[in-house]
This record gives sequence, structure tokens and C-alpha cells, in this order.
Amino acid sequence: STIQLLKDKYIFLLFFGILCIVGIDVGLNTSIPKLLIEKTGMAVEKAGLGTSLYFAARTIGSFIGAIVLVRYAASRFLQYTIIIAIASFIILLLVDNIWFIYAMIAVVGFMCANVFSIIFSFALNHKKEQANEVSALMIMGVSGGALFTPLMGIISDNFGQVYGLSVLLICLFYLLYVSLKKQK
Repeated sequence: STIQLLKDKYIFLLFFGILCIVGIDVGLNTSIPKLLIEKTGMAVEKAGLGTSLYFAARTIGSFIGAIVLVRYAASRFLQYTIIIAIASFIILLLVDNIWFIYAMIAVVGFMCANVFSIIFSFALNHKKEQANEVSALMIMGVSGGALFTPLMGIISDNFGQVYGLSVLLICLFYLLYVSLKKQK
């Protein structure tokens, strides 16, 4: 009955959104140090701090997001945060200045902090009568981290980290699509 939920187009849309946001987290976790090394020539020991910056920003974003979501609609909040995340991610891919890279890593982490929980809640509210099955399906979406990283690795090995990270930019655009579908 859980897999049968994927026949519902909206649940499928949200499930793939969960795959994407987890893919973004795992993809950035593995790629930020490589990006810093490739773009700035940073030592491996220091480059790992970029991942810590991303997750610190996500932690702060989760806390602030919980406060903001009490006052504002989740659908609008999702849309605005994804738009800012996309703009920041594009800048991240284009700049070579270490401070801009750090700033964009933090902004992307901050903006993506609440996406998982918002999408999860959209799914639960859509099929309240099947909350257990919906919950199980959405948690299965955590496998997204394992789906996108091999593709990123193949692209990165052949074309560089910026191109590999472009896979995650596509995921962000999909999340924007999800946020726009919720508006309707």
C-alpha cells in the first residue's frame, strides 16, 4: 500500500522532492571540499571546513525556520527559500573568491534547512488518512543521497566539480517546481 501511493501524482512529486533535497545535502557534503580545492587550491585539511559551514548554516536555518513558519505559509516560505538557494548556488558555481564561496555555501545551507520538513508535511496533509504509509514512503526518499552522488562523481571526474554540482542545481530547480505546484 505504501508503494501504491506513488500513483498519486502529487505524492510522487513530493517523493521526488525528498529525493532531491537529500541528494543536495549528501552531494554538497561530499563535493564542497573538492570544490574548494579545485577553485582555490586550498589544502585538504582546510577544505573539509566548508562542509561544517554548510551544516552549521542548516542548523541555524532550521531553528530560525521553525520560528518563521509559525507566522508564514509554508508554501510561500518554501518558494522564497528555494529561489534564494538557486541564486546562491549559481553564484557558488561561478565565483572563485574564497569568501564568496563560503558565503554562498552558508546561504544555500540556510535556505535548504527546512525543505525536507515542509515537503514531508505537504505529503502528510495530502493523505491524512494514510499518514503511516505516506511517512514510510517519504522516509524511503532519504535514498536520494545515494542516487545523485554517483552521477555527480561521473560528471565531476570528466568535466570538473562545477559541472558535477550542476546536478544539484537541477534538483533545486525541481524543488522550485514543487513549490510552484503547491501554490496552485
